[in-house]
Amino acid sequence: MNTKSIAQNTMWMTVASVGQKIISFAYFTIIARSVGVENTGKYFFALSFTTIFVVFVDLGLTSVLVREGAKAKDKIQNYFSTVLAVKILLGFLTYLAAVAVINIMGYQFETRHLVYLSAVTMLFDSIHLSIYGMLRVFGDLRYEAVGTISSQLLTMVLGTVFIFFDLPLVFLIAAFTIPSFCNVCYSGIVLIKKYNISPLPRFDSVVFKFMFAIAVPFALTSIFTRVYGYIDSVILSKLAGDAAVGWYSIPYKITYAFQFIPFALTASLFPRFSEYFVYDRQKLARVFENAMKYLMLIVFPISIGIIVLARDVVMSVFTAQYANSVVPLQILMLSLIFAFLSAPITTLLNACNKQVTQMVIIGCVMCVNIASNLVLIPHLGVTGAAISALLGNFLIFFIGYFFVPKITSVSHVFLLKCLVQICISAVIMGLVVHMVGLRANFVVAIVVGAIFYCASIFVVRSVTKNDLLSMIKLIKS
Repeated sequence: MNTKSIAQNTMWMTVASVGQKIISFAYFTIIARSVGVENTGKYFFALSFTTIFVVFVDLGLTSVLVREGAKAKDKIQNYFSTVLAVKILLGFLTYLAAVAVINIMGYQFETRHLVYLSAVTMLFDSIHLSIYGMLRVFGDLRYEAVGTISSQLLTMVLGTVFIFFDLPLVFLIAAFTIPSFCNVCYSGIVLIKKYNISPLPRFDSVVFKFMFAIAVPFALTSIFTRVYGYIDSVILSKLAGDAAVGWYSIPYKITYAFQFIPFALTASLFPRFSEYFVYDRQKLARVFENAMKYLMLIVFPISIGIIVLARDVVMSVFTAQYANSVVPLQILMLSLIFAFLSAPITTLLNACNKQVTQMVIIGCVMCVNIASNLVLIPHLGVTGAAISALLGNFLIFFIGYFFVPKITSVSHVFLLKCLVQICISAVIMGLVVHMVGLRANFVVAIVVGAIFYCASIFVVRSVTKNDLLSMIKLIKS
């Protein structure tokens, strides 16, 4: 694949990711304002519950399919057919497991039926994930970008119509199921017409043994990450009720909306980290340091700005019924700082042959997160879940950073200097935003704060002209 193709694919996926996040957040806002706290909680719980299970349908096979298929395109049909056959079996077993668990947990009739349909969506999602993985092998991400945006738009249109006609809550899950099925059909047709690959399953035991052996570390990391990311909503639902999940869903969605930023950056850094680890450790350190600095520059004003304006944002966008979401939002926005800064660390470990270390870190943090949720939620409710998330993200950052010097010699002094300078600018910006927010709409406060922050980082020399040029160059690349 040439440089132009890589740039075009990056553009397509970046636009799709940003667009999908915007549409998803807008749609969730419509739901939260329309169906009330408890129904929002049921809806968010059903999606979170099945999202944990979906990882058991894939078990890292799509990642292996992409990696190995790119190496041996003559075997790609056999690889793909085997993966589909295995996924169909795993999907059937996982669906039964999800249904069994939700019944054993004793949830109400309506919640169980939301999970039943959401689990069907899970199966469709897993299938088109592998089909789009095939298109990635051939270096054409346009169709995935179009499918991602179109699917999210269709979900919002269908969901809005269902809300308008005041249909039962299960129809909001159907608004995901229908587009997911359409996505399977669309991606399958593209695969057949453009690359002449058959989407029919056919099991090959030799291929399965080869792929599964490679997939094990991918699978374990995916399972740990998925459980860590969504178990708080499940525990919150069981220990504190649907309303608590509804309140928690607001800060969760707001925080999640910003996480495409580190993902986009680290996607471009991963191959560079791998290359420099082998050929230039000094350059590896410099690139890592700059990545950390750039993410600090972005995340601190976002986090501090929303912490200051949390009440205005929640009350204005989601109405007063979500007042209990304010403090959890402030805590999760603090947690966002560690989520951003742990992204380059995670990427460095995975790119430099420390993927097992990363897997162990995520597994241990997952256990801590589950324990802290079980301890804190009965006493603090939604706030306890937010504190557990903050603790988890801090541990991923802190423990991961401990292993960074074992890979390359980074300048801790440089990073500390950047942290202090950027914190000063962000805190002063927060004070300005607070004062403006007392006298004007929070949107005006955000605009004024952004202008002030951009000016102050140059005044305190957090950013120089060379830094700005390097950042632009990184974005372009």
